[in-house]
Amino acid sequence: MKNTAITAMLAIALSTAVSAETLRWARAGDSLTLDPHAQNEGPTHTLAHQIYEPLVHRDMAGKIVPALATSWAPLADNPNVWRFKLRENVTFHDGAAMTADDVVYSFNRAMKPTSGMKELLSSVKEVRKVDDLTVDFETNGPNPLLVNNFTNLFVMDSDWAEKNDASNPQDVANGEVNYATTNTNGTGAYQLVSRKQDEKTVLKAHENYWGKGQFPLEVTEVIYTPIQSSATRVAALLSGEVDYIQDVPVQDLA
Repeated sequence: MKNTAITAMLAIALSTAVSAETLRWARAGDSLTLDPHAQNEGPTHTLAHQIYEPLVHRDMAGKIVPALATSWAPLADNPNVWRFKLRENVTFHDGAAMTADDVVYSFNRAMKPTSGMKELLSSVKEVRKVDDLTVDFETNGPNPLLVNNFTNLFVMDSDWAEKNDASNPQDVANGEVNYATTNTNGTGAYQLVSRKQDEKTVLKAHENYWGKGQFPLEVTEVIYTPIQSSATRVAALLSGEVDYIQDVPVQDLA
């Protein structure tokens, strides 16, 4: 819940920074990886939410609301199956259309042994495509809280992942990396331009983002800089070096 609220706060910063096209954002630590299923960890999810999207997310009030899915409910004749209807006309950053195939692929990937997200899907027995815009999730038993676990489970382009030999999540425990560790192809409002781990990540606006008509996305560039020292981070904000910070020390909260 805490990380989701922080992500929503960042979204507000992105949508209200109308005085500048570039938003300079800093927090204490960097994302550990760009692979969306490798780590279940706060800074990693916060950056991933700018690039990738889940089926659902939480608004500022903590309510589950649509993202890549527009509706969801258990089947009337089988409460063990949840049916999700997907949003139409969503494209990945490379221009490919998002379909049910990508959702099925992504959730199956997130359940693999090297995934840091697999515990969130421990009740899921099978993920099935019904048609191009419909996906069923069958669970081991009735699970009314299933959707709550989906807010940080991101959808990847299945063809892109396969083409780049990234069918398995990064194996962090064994120190392995894959193409998705340092490269991305999501449906989110921003896409990767450049990244130097623990120094700077640059994103640019996704020109064909489906949410353009729903969200006031005046920011066209995001520069994310990890600043470990709390004092240095606050000083960077006060001096105008950055526009927005997270992980504000308690003593500096007004």
